[in-house]
Amino acid sequence: MTEKDKGIKKALQQQPTYRLSSNFTYRMMLRIEEEARLKEKRMELRMRIALILTVIAAIGCIGWLYGKTMLNALRTSTSHLWGHISLDFYLPIAGALVLLFFFNRWLRKKYGHLLT
Repeated sequence: MTEKDKGIKKALQQQPTYRLSSNFTYRMMLRIEEEARLKEKRMELRMRIALILTVIAAIGCIGWLYGKTMLNALRTSTSHLWGHISLDFYLPIAGALVLLFFFNRWLRKKYGHLLT
């Protein structure tokens, strides 16, 4: 046995007993991609929550600062337009419809490719 063969034999004996599976790299890349996707979804959820809270805070501030003035102006204008019919009941519904229209439009732009 030559010196080279002894070296190879010794190297094989010192080799660790565990071996990685043949598709280890593929599975690891799938896990990394999945983790990146989950991280992106979490970040998107945080951004949506921050946007919703900001909009609610802005509407609350505007309502707090100008609510009485806007309500008085609305009552005055509706009393001239409709006479005895009050729009106090229909105004929140109309506002909700406008907000839902824009929310629907935004969702269709963002996720429209999933509808086809």
